[in-house]
Amino acid sequence: MFDARATTPEFLDRPDCDPALAAASYRFMEMVNRRFGGIRVVRRFLAAETAARPTVGAPLRVLDIGSGSCDIPLAVSRWAHARGLALDITCLEPAGPAAELARRRLAQAADPAVRLLPEDAFAHTPAEPYDYAVASMCFHHFSDAQILALLQRLRGFVTRGVLINDLRRSRLASLAARLPLIGVPTGVRHDALLSIRRGFKAGELGALLRQLDHVTVAVQRAPWFRIAAVIRFHPSVDA
Repeated sequence: MFDARATTPEFLDRPDCDPALAAASYRFMEMVNRRFGGIRVVRRFLAAETAARPTVGAPLRVLDIGSGSCDIPLAVSRWAHARGLALDITCLEPAGPAAELARRRLAQAADPAVRLLPEDAFAHTPAEPYDYAVASMCFHHFSDAQILALLQRLRGFVTRGVLINDLRRSRLASLAARLPLIGVPTGVRHDALLSIRRGFKAGELGALLRQLDHVTVAVQRAPWFRIAAVIRFHPSVDA
């Protein structure tokens, strides 16, 4: 069961997903990101990337892909503001229930550094490039072919690096995930456990990403059965 990535769609992947189930799912993901490292992975990445950056200057442009309720972008923006780091975060979330929830979260937060576009990452075409792209709990929804196709698109308008912040697939991860699932709705439990089976092992994700030409790839295991992969694009010799 855990030797290869599962391909069964989650309830959240369905266009007719029950809005109540979607809302419960995103509330659960917010808790998981807050308590089990989802936010920390992104903060750690940006802290390392900006360690030598002056605190004044143009904001770093960050593209957040599959933002859900925008909990991670908002938390990262608060963190960056507290340390004097200027960020401009564009969130992509095409899903109806998620985009509606994100709009409410952003209205409550009133953070001018974070904005939402209800667009698909496979169609997004920005007016100017981004410094970084971040995808949290998003890439496991894609097939291997879709992952490679999306990264090929991103290399056209992301200049510094892409962070994949996702789930590490293993039987132990599935067993450990059952504890915080106690008492949550059946549909949320279904998707949470399926998400792990659709997640990645470090070696296979690295091998997949290195199929791209002219890239540097670093894949690390992160606490609480997460995986963090950083992809950097390099110009082609023929370019």
